[in-house]
Amino acid sequence: MITLKELEMRKTLNKTRGMRGFTLLEMMVVIMIIGILSTSLVVMVPEFIDRAQMTASEKNMRDIYAAMLMYQEDHNGSWPRDDGQRFFLRLWKDRYLDRTEKNAQKFFSPRDSFNNYIPEGVSVEEYLDDWDNIGPGSTSYAGFNTGGDRLLRRKLVKNPGNTVILSDAYLVHRNAVVYMTADGATHRLLMADLAERVGMELDELLEMGIEPGPGCIAEELRMVTND
Repeated sequence: MITLKELEMRKTLNKTRGMRGFTLLEMMVVIMIIGILSTSLVVMVPEFIDRAQMTASEKNMRDIYAAMLMYQEDHNGSWPRDDGQRFFLRLWKDRYLDRTEKNAQKFFSPRDSFNNYIPEGVSVEEYLDDWDNIGPGSTSYAGFNTGGDRLLRRKLVKNPGNTVILSDAYLVHRNAVVYMTADGATHRLLMADLAERVGMELDELLEMGIEPGPGCIAEELRMVTND
């Protein structure tokens, strides 16, 4: 017969067994799982950041487009007559956006900080106010440019969905270029799709880079420039 003392000892022994530590094999499995998860995060985090920055860039473009609509309302539906960066910076010059630092930053891609463009000691608002010094590379976006071709300007009205008015000036994102058409829609030109279209290796295309303008390898970006 089991005594009360023996029963208590068995309970204590079972409890002790339940509280035993990990075996070496269990610890190795846990370490391996942590390693796999850590590797996945290292690969995925830059991708998540890039997607978030592209989304923020698209928001910039939509805000600029909203100001453009106000400009058109005051100019009988006409678009700015300026070309390149001045096409969209006209909205800043003519005060269709409040003169705040937050609004000034909308003319720069979130992936390419405005601090890379403005001289030390100058605010981003003051930098954009200097209209006479707006030239190639003044912002990280490219704007509609007719290149003297009047037919291109007609496309703004007749074919807005296929007329690009704003885009990343360079390949600032890891896998795509963000651009906007005259109907206010934003798009992402995926580098993998472009490489396949033009018959190039993706690595070769990324190394070469993309610069909007008349000779751009991407047909969509030939009517915008960073001039």
